[in-house]
Amino acid sequence: MSRPWIKVVALLFAILALYFVVPVDADRAPVGVLAGLLLSAGALAGVVLIVVTEARGARRLTGWHLILVLEIVLVVFSFTYYLISSNSPAQFTGLTTRLDALYFSTATSATVGFGDVHAAGQVARGVATLHMIFNLVFIAAVVNLGKEAMSARRAAVQATQAKPPDVDA
Repeated sequence: MSRPWIKVVALLFAILALYFVVPVDADRAPVGVLAGLLLSAGALAGVVLIVVTEARGARRLTGWHLILVLEIVLVVFSFTYYLISSNSPAQFTGLTTRLDALYFSTATSATVGFGDVHAAGQVARGVATLHMIFNLVFIAAVVNLGKEAMSARRAAVQATQAKPPDVDA
């Protein structure tokens, strides 16, 4: 019995592991620089392996692919926010850890904006604006994919209903 969702779940965890252990510098390496590099290399190899096997077998875009894209985008923006905050703490209010950055990225993607963590500097606001623009494009793409899927199903149903019955001559 095939369980393709196991690869997706493994990929989701590998991406998060990569985000949390990749060392930024020696002072902020959560498990040490060498261990962080080794874990990061392992997580990255796992991500690449799963993505390559998925790409070979994928015939069309699925909901799982959208979830993976969303998580990758969340992690990339989170890491960007974390690096900005680490190098210039005045750029953000309330963002000091990787979890803070992931929280801010998720809140921005969900368009919630609690206000406890927010962009204060121009660079941070610029990146947050890019993040919001991506969200709009992503939501439009998801809606369009849903519309196309419904149109294809409707056309398939109409084609089977319009087909004349076989008549034996």
